[in-house]
Amino acid sequence: MFPNELSLQEKFIEIKRVDLKENEKVLSEFNARFGNVDIVQVIINNSNLMNPEQANLLSNYQFAKVLAYLHKKAVRTFDYLKDRTDYNEKVLSNLLSKLTRANIIKEITPKRYIISNEFQFPILQFISYEAKLSKWKKAVLQATINKKFSSYSYVVLPMGLAKRLYEGKINYFLNQNVGLIGVSKDRIEYFSKPKKETVKVQCNPSFISSIAKYQIETSTFSIQQ
Repeated sequence: MFPNELSLQEKFIEIKRVDLKENEKVLSEFNARFGNVDIVQVIINNSNLMNPEQANLLSNYQFAKVLAYLHKKAVRTFDYLKDRTDYNEKVLSNLLSKLTRANIIKEITPKRYIISNEFQFPILQFISYEAKLSKWKKAVLQATINKKFSSYSYVVLPMGLAKRLYEGKINYFLNQNVGLIGVSKDRIEYFSKPKKETVKVQCNPSFISSIAKYQIETSTFSIQQ
C-alpha cells in the first residue's frame, strides 16, 4: 500500500490536517532532545508565548535543564541547582546569567533564584506519532520515549498490519499506554487510544526544550519584551 515510510507519514498528515482546529498544527520530523519524532500534533494557547531570545535559549537542553529545577515561588540556591543539574560552577553561572538577562529567571538575592514573574510558559500540548511500515515493536519503543513531552503517544502503521496487531497484540500497546492507528489511502482509524499522560514543566527539560523548538520551527513568538 505504501512504498516507504515517508509516503505513510505524508498520507497520515494529509488526512489529519483536514480536521485540525485553528489552534492546532501538525509538523513532521520534529527535533526532540532524544532524536527526531516522525510527526507531532501541537495544540497551542497563544496567550503565553516566549520571545525569540527566550525560545532560542530554552531550545538548548542545558538552559532547559536549569529552568526545569526552578520555581516561581520556591527559591532555589546555586548549590541546589548545581547538585540537581550536575553542571560545574562556571557552566552553571554562565547559564544562570543568560537566563536572567533574558528575563526568564530572577536572582532575588546573591545566588538565590526564582522564575521571573514576567515569564509565563506557553500552554502547549503535544501529541506524537511514530510511523513504521513493519517494525512495530521499534515504533512502540520510540512512542514510549516520546511520552517524556507528549500527552498522547501513538504508533502509526499501514491499515492491514494495524488490524492484525489490534486482534492479536493489542496488550503490547495497552501495557505501554501507547495508541495504535491504521492508515489506508483514504482514511485513518484509531484502533486504540491511550490514556492522557500528565506532562509537567517541573523537572522536565525535554518538555521545555520541545516547547521552545516548536516556537522556533513555526516562528511563533510573543512581542519582544
